[in-house]
Amino acid sequence: MVALAVLGVLVAAAVPSLSDLMERRRVVAVAQELAGILNYARSETNVNGDMVNVHLEKDPDGKLSCAMVNVHNGTQHLCKCYRAQENMCGGWPVQILRVFQIENSNGVSFEAAADDWGPLRRPILNFERGKYFPEVSGVKITVSGKRTGAQLRVEINEVNRVRVCTPDSSISGYAACG
Repeated sequence: MVALAVLGVLVAAAVPSLSDLMERRRVVAVAQELAGILNYARSETNVNGDMVNVHLEKDPDGKLSCAMVNVHNGTQHLCKCYRAQENMCGGWPVQILRVFQIENSNGVSFEAAADDWGPLRRPILNFERGKYFPEVSGVKITVSGKRTGAQLRVEINEVNRVRVCTPDSSISGYAACG
């Protein structure tokens, strides 16, 4: 009976630690996925020569955070990555290359911010072969864990280089954000 009580205390102490560890791993996974999406968009524009857009949005209902990569055709401002895939671009013929959606109920979400989003004033990045996006500056995508408060930030600089860093040292193994 005593052994069972001791086991119960140990399990009760371990469960929150395990939950925290799992959430931190989810934060890392989402940050790496977003960094991969940005690198994919950059390389895709070099492969096919077309301008590629990356949408970084949150569902207005607060249910999910999402990212979408599509080939630019002039109607990118109509696309919303939180819609159902068949209606993401409002019925317009847009070639969608990749979609990433994460439900905020899983405890991890992300939010994109920039010093200046450029003329569209929305979280859309345009990648074009041999060109940078000077109209957009200071892009930072912060991935946060709801329970632990753990954060990673995906940053993209003026020459489209992507890096993952930690703004508050809450996750080890990543450089501090500058």
